[in-house]
Amino acid sequence: MASSGSLAAYRETPQDQVRLGYRYALQLAIVFALYFGAGKLGLAIPFTSSNVSPIWPAAGIAVAAVLIWGIRVAPAIAFAAFLVNFLTGIPTPASVAIGLGNASSAVAAGYLLRRSDFQTSLPRLKDVLKLVTVAAVLTTTLAASVGVTALTLAHTKAWSGFGSAWRIWWLGDAMGVLVVAPLLLTGRDLVSIYRGWRLLEGCVLSVAIFVASAAIFGGAAVQDDVLAFVVFPFVIWAALRFRVAGAAVAGLLSASVAVWGTAHGYGPFVNHSPLHNAVLLQMFVAVISLTGLILAAVINEREHFGEAFETEKRLLSESEAAKERLEERARESTRELEQNTAQLAYQAKLLDLANDAIFIRNAADKISYWNEGAERLYGWASGEVLGRSVDEILHTEFPVPFSEIMHANRWEGELRHTTKDGSQITVASRWTTLRDQSGRPSGWLEINTDITARKRAEDAARRLSGRILTLQDDERRRIARGLHDSLGQYLTALKMNLDRLSASDSGNAALAAESAGIVDKCLTETRTVSHLLHPPMLDEAGLGSATRWYVDGFSRRSGIEVNLNLPPNLNRMNPEVEVTLFRALQEALTNIHRHSGGSTVDVHLSVDTKQIRLEIKDDGRGIPQKRLKGLIEGAAEAGVGLAGMRERVRESGGSLDIRSDRAGTTVAISIPVERTSIDSRQNSGADSGISAA
Repeated sequence: MASSGSLAAYRETPQDQVRLGYRYALQLAIVFALYFGAGKLGLAIPFTSSNVSPIWPAAGIAVAAVLIWGIRVAPAIAFAAFLVNFLTGIPTPASVAIGLGNASSAVAAGYLLRRSDFQTSLPRLKDVLKLVTVAAVLTTTLAASVGVTALTLAHTKAWSGFGSAWRIWWLGDAMGVLVVAPLLLTGRDLVSIYRGWRLLEGCVLSVAIFVASAAIFGGAAVQDDVLAFVVFPFVIWAALRFRVAGAAVAGLLSASVAVWGTAHGYGPFVNHSPLHNAVLLQMFVAVISLTGLILAAVINEREHFGEAFETEKRLLSESEAAKERLEERARESTRELEQNTAQLAYQAKLLDLANDAIFIRNAADKISYWNEGAERLYGWASGEVLGRSVDEILHTEFPVPFSEIMHANRWEGELRHTTKDGSQITVASRWTTLRDQSGRPSGWLEINTDITARKRAEDAARRLSGRILTLQDDERRRIARGLHDSLGQYLTALKMNLDRLSASDSGNAALAAESAGIVDKCLTETRTVSHLLHPPMLDEAGLGSATRWYVDGFSRRSGIEVNLNLPPNLNRMNPEVEVTLFRALQEALTNIHRHSGGSTVDVHLSVDTKQIRLEIKDDGRGIPQKRLKGLIEGAAEAGVGLAGMRERVRESGGSLDIRSDRAGTTVAISIPVERTSIDSRQNSGADSGISAA
């Protein structure tokens, strides 16, 4: 069923309905006018008795109108036929019956012809024969039967003349169909034919037909019936040159002159009884029309057959030429294929010489190519892996979802693979998507370089870096303790002596007081340096107390407001984790003071069952995206402090995340809970010792 939208698209608007109504009314008016005029002309033809005409051109108009515009013009035909007869004094019931009979005859002809593969332009012989047999011979019996019966019942015709009247009526309608209907049906072809020099030829032919017909039916003493067919050569000329349309014009011209001459008592059809003369006139018109129409249709078909033969011959010649071109292209393609095959073999050999593992996986994730480098790296021979799934062979571990790699034209990253002997390796992988002609992915080219040794060296260097940071913290702790315990004690003792000296009555009191002030400053700076190197409070009271002490001092020194949010019952953690978190806070606040231009910092420390999370957020200007990307990727421009922070967090098994926009920068550090327990210190120290070794 059609949707409501499609029905709405075909719904006629009121303007369309009005336009169609006007068109229909115009069609009815044209059919009525033509039929009424032709009817009046038919009643004026000689040998007409009681409205029974030997040639009824209105019948041809009715059949052509139904074939062109359909049976909806039947009311105009019926009313025109009624009016033609009613105005001649025929009783009203008889006139009504004649009108209905004539309209029914035309409707029946149109219905039967449309159901029989009939073409109105009469291009084929069978179309002409169908028009003759159905419209001219068969359906006209309906109009003749109804009309003669109506006239007889109205006592306009005697029952004794029923047979002769029926025959004249039937032949008259048939002649009208043969003469008029073909001309109306082929009118469009007639307009297209009569152009240029052919228009001049058509005019000459029409004049010749008129002159020949006038010579026979125009007043000359022509008594022989056979001489009437002198017009035949001209009818044949019209059929040969102008096909069905020309034959229809020739038949109409010759029939019109014959009817006019006979009506005025001229020609060969006036020497017998009226009934005999009427039959002779009808036979003449029928033979002229049938000869021209059939000859034109036969020539038309032969011409079409000739054109079809020439077309077939041309197509055969073109197909032969196309076959030769195709064979030549096939030979060229074969040569190109051989060259490409040799080139591919050479390229495949070059790929086999590469140290990298190169293979191709198709759209079904099956291996379709496996070079010798892949055989050396993974231990699988080419024959063992072709047609098998890549994951089944290599057990790939991806750093990102596999769908993300599949939808990218190119991708680079590190993958973990398993070789044939079960060992795991790390490869630097480069992917390129292969596409078919329609642009859809048809496979992926994968080039893998073994970087297992390099990754192990990087891991060893990273562990060594972490061990160095640990040793650095230990050294800071030792230096701070030394500053506090040794130098600090000496300065304290010196200050006490200076205090006693300043309390004496001697004149050195002012000098002693100045020396005491200097010693106070030295003590303050020594404590500050000691605490910054390694605050003793971190070892003694834990991360919470050390964080509060440092944040308060930072806020006083920098003028930046710091909102500190710590868990109320924060327990002691692994000292290395406490140092990592404290140093991260120290580095983050220092960078905020130097670079952010912010006025407020939020520090939030949270602990759950899985991880401990430290988040430091400022309201500064943020970090430019290009520099932020370098910081995240660990570029050299990140600086020593941030690199140290990242290594400390990584050594603790955690992660460092930096986010920044125009509203400020956020540094988030997450460390697994199992690495924060005090029990893990011994294991961590053992690992570090192994790494340092």
